[in-house]
Amino acid sequence: MAINQFYPYYWKTTPVGDSAQLLSLFCRECSVSTGVEQDLPLVSVLRDTLGDQTNENDRVTYVWLLTSAPPRMGQRILSAIPFFYWRISKGSKSVSKHDTVPFMDLSAPENQMMARVGQDLLQWTAFDPMIAPIRASTHAYDTNRQEAERLHIEEAISYLRQAPVSNDATALTQVQLDTVIGKLKLREILFGGLGTDNQAARVGMQSDFEQERIRSRNRELLRQWAEKTGLIFEPLNLNGDQAHFAILWFPQSESAEPENLSLQSIWKLLAIRNPWTDESLKNWKGPVYQRTLDKNSSVGVIPLAVYSLDYPKQPLILMDFRHKLSTRRREVAQRSVNELITGVLGISHFADWYFYIAFDLHRFIVGRRGAALDEASRLDCYSDFRVNLALDRTIDPSLKKDMETRLRWLAVNPLEAAPQREIQNAIARYKVLEKAADDGDLIARVDREHRFELSSFGESERTKLTKSMLHVATLGFYKQQAKTNDIFMLQHERHVTYQLNFLDSLIQAQTPPEISYDSECIKSSVRELSSLMSSIAAPAVRSHAEATLEHLKNLSKDDDLRTDCTTALALMKQTDAFIRVRSAKLAASSTSAPDGFSNGGTE
Repeated sequence: MAINQFYPYYWKTTPVGDSAQLLSLFCRECSVSTGVEQDLPLVSVLRDTLGDQTNENDRVTYVWLLTSAPPRMGQRILSAIPFFYWRISKGSKSVSKHDTVPFMDLSAPENQMMARVGQDLLQWTAFDPMIAPIRASTHAYDTNRQEAERLHIEEAISYLRQAPVSNDATALTQVQLDTVIGKLKLREILFGGLGTDNQAARVGMQSDFEQERIRSRNRELLRQWAEKTGLIFEPLNLNGDQAHFAILWFPQSESAEPENLSLQSIWKLLAIRNPWTDESLKNWKGPVYQRTLDKNSSVGVIPLAVYSLDYPKQPLILMDFRHKLSTRRREVAQRSVNELITGVLGISHFADWYFYIAFDLHRFIVGRRGAALDEASRLDCYSDFRVNLALDRTIDPSLKKDMETRLRWLAVNPLEAAPQREIQNAIARYKVLEKAADDGDLIARVDREHRFELSSFGESERTKLTKSMLHVATLGFYKQQAKTNDIFMLQHERHVTYQLNFLDSLIQAQTPPEISYDSECIKSSVRELSSLMSSIAAPAVRSHAEATLEHLKNLSKDDDLRTDCTTALALMKQTDAFIRVRSAKLAASSTSAPDGFSNGGTE
């Protein structure tokens, strides 16, 4: 797909040695709103190409979120204070060389998973049995840290959803983009680091479809509620996208509530008070905006509320223009209850399971009545809104300024930085990263990744988890690597992985693969995998390939494809026998060699 030069988002490519690329996503229409004179960099990814021209060998290994930075020490201290729900600092003003630390390592997502599991175990076993001040402080810090991480994950996903795709070297392919987004989404799940590349790509693709379904339903719900209550519904165009948010307006010229049945339930779902009985709107002293309702007339309108259309159950109110603290009270109240239960009282999911059964039952009943109790989903909606509002330059400046002021009241995490400060530092952070690509720092990182990949090819999940535990336990110092960086061997192994992933994706549907894909391409893949496996000795990979070919043969109704699978399986079994004989001979010669000799060689 060719990239439109007028599309507001584009990729810029910086070579990293001869075998990798640094691709950075830029926004060309965001500079006006941020006060800078150049296009704004948002996200960078490192794509390891091994120096060839085929997409099959390419892997995206690192992601940098250029609009985020490590919190300052003062923010960390404040985040450990229980029941402290204020964002005091706007964030760091400077950018250091440490900002080249990746936001996520996509080649080893299990490391982040094991780090999180370790932190949870430390909390449960070491801090929870201590006195209430220590327990409450550690719970407060851990909650703020996890929410800050999720905030930035959703921020990165929001940017990447806007990124163009291409099959050449100028951008990520659609599969690569879906895989990156999927791995970011899986990081939000405790054991998401165990997901494969195929699973991540599927999650990235399906999450977009699911969100579009939710947005369509919520948009129609909010439009119907507005129509029944006599309000004006309008999609809110933020950063060029009208799909995610909407605003409700009160028509100033109208003086009477529309005749209808009781609307109390709708006002409760909208989470606002009935504006028709609000005396403050009759003597409104705030800004009034003009909206065209038909071709011949316009009407003065007063902003009532902004809603996110991405919340799973219903439209989620983000700000109430008449009561700026209403949404903040909801966030503070729910967080206070959670901190009181886990931090102060020390009620455990294991010892006090009966309490949580009653607590979850109460939440279920309240949620069925329209309350938005999903904190993680609310945080995702808030993250998306703050980013798009900061980058937008299309809505009325006075309305945007009013929204930014009210949005600050929603910031309850001391670790959070002001979005304007983060965006301003993105350019400086990109320059530091680009300098690292020129100076060889990223080249050295690519070399280490190559040697790590060579050492871990064909390992079982148990072995990978063991190495991940060692990596986390040593604070990142341990990472097994091969002695040399063999590009040819890496190309060979990646070709095997690509063909296996392709064939695995065909058999997941449990239908004849030739129905959904060209049979000639499938046969070609089977033959190539058969030829590649002759030099692969890893038992896990060989058993994986045999199981895949056997499953493919059983599903297919194509006689030629079944014959190719049978031939490939027979060749692999012959190779298996040869490998076993060779291993036995090597073991025998090693054990029978006399003193002073080893495998036929003198000391």
